[in-house]
Amino acid sequence: MTGYDKRYLRIAMPAALESLFMILLASADLIMVGTLGAVSIAAVSIFLQPRLVILCFSRSLSAAVTLLVSREAGRDDRRETADILKKSLFAGTAVLICIHALFYLYLEDIFYLMGAKEEYIAPALVYGNIALFSVFVTSLTLIFQAVQLGYGQTAVIMKTNVAGNIVNVVMNALLIFGLGPFPTMGVAGAAAGTVISTVFTLVWTLRIMQKERLLSGGSFLPDRRYFRRIAPVFLSVFSEQGFERTGMVLFTRMAAGLGTVPFAVHSICMNICDIYWDYTIGIGKASMVMAGQSVGKASEKDWRTYNRTGIKWSLIFSSVACLITLIFKEEIFSFYSSDPAALAMSGSVMILVALVSFPEAQAIVCAGILRGSGRTAAVAAYSFISVTLLRPALTAFFLYGLGLGLMGCWWALLLDQCIRASCATFLVRRLKRMSWQELLAGA
Repeated sequence: MTGYDKRYLRIAMPAALESLFMILLASADLIMVGTLGAVSIAAVSIFLQPRLVILCFSRSLSAAVTLLVSREAGRDDRRETADILKKSLFAGTAVLICIHALFYLYLEDIFYLMGAKEEYIAPALVYGNIALFSVFVTSLTLIFQAVQLGYGQTAVIMKTNVAGNIVNVVMNALLIFGLGPFPTMGVAGAAAGTVISTVFTLVWTLRIMQKERLLSGGSFLPDRRYFRRIAPVFLSVFSEQGFERTGMVLFTRMAAGLGTVPFAVHSICMNICDIYWDYTIGIGKASMVMAGQSVGKASEKDWRTYNRTGIKWSLIFSSVACLITLIFKEEIFSFYSSDPAALAMSGSVMILVALVSFPEAQAIVCAGILRGSGRTAAVAAYSFISVTLLRPALTAFFLYGLGLGLMGCWWALLLDQCIRASCATFLVRRLKRMSWQELLAGA
């Protein structure tokens, strides 16, 4: 193992493990809700897409903050870092308050737009109205942790988020089932537990950043210079996130239309798929940070070596994830549901869950390289074509044209990931063929 491997993995592994632990702990939530029945699973799952729609803004802003901070980290300018953070908090909070107010007022209509059924709309509203506040707190935390990520402090982020999610699991168990002195709240308890854990994570993050002196200096009021720097990166990432969310909303709506049990199976398989997806997001973050820092230091050797390193390790991890999923597909699904009909329906879908590990990892790592190299607009462009246009069109064709049912959704997802991986790989290879000065000029 080379020095570059060790340096890359020091940043990648905490980020990847943090994402893995978070999705595993979130899976524990779904498992607990699953004991309440398929209706409860569907009620909680239907909130996922509205939640991710809201997070489009905060994730895009945090990605832009990370990119800018990674450049400043290369120059060791903490005062400029604090200035970027404070201005982003001011602008981000103002927009987030407006977004959350709209979702709170029209949540029932939004659920129906997502394809919700009458049989679970009532518990979905109970869950969603409480969980909206947790999304707001999570958005603020993402902006703070974007600065930590820009400095490569992935181990700190991992400890904070894992601790927060442990609190989430504990509080959910107490409030869902009414253990000890706590009342039995069902899906409302799941939402309340999430609120408590997100507040805990935010407070812990703030305490750490104060100790690291990452909040000293700068001002909260955004100015022209701030918007000139943040806007191009934010708009490109937001376009990508928006395109992906639009496609996923259409995709989920068609899956929800298959019925309560198929949608419950789909939601469980998506959660299982997201376990490796979230793990790979950590690898992608490392690729983005290392590419950004290499550009900030103007080191061509570092840029090229870290890119190769990220792609190599993503292939290794994908092979392991695919084998584990194929070998233990029934056992993994059974953790979520013991319903015989759901288990019988899951077998073929779980094979595609395993196979999609390869293209999704390649797509995420290459997208991280492109973002760190200042090519966020290119990622947004191919995401629009693949996720927003092709995935819904393919899903509709497989569902309604060929009548493949739930499997049609997953064939569409696999093809979408293959298309994105191909586009991202092609663009990274094109970057490698550029001269170093051309690459820096475009960053």
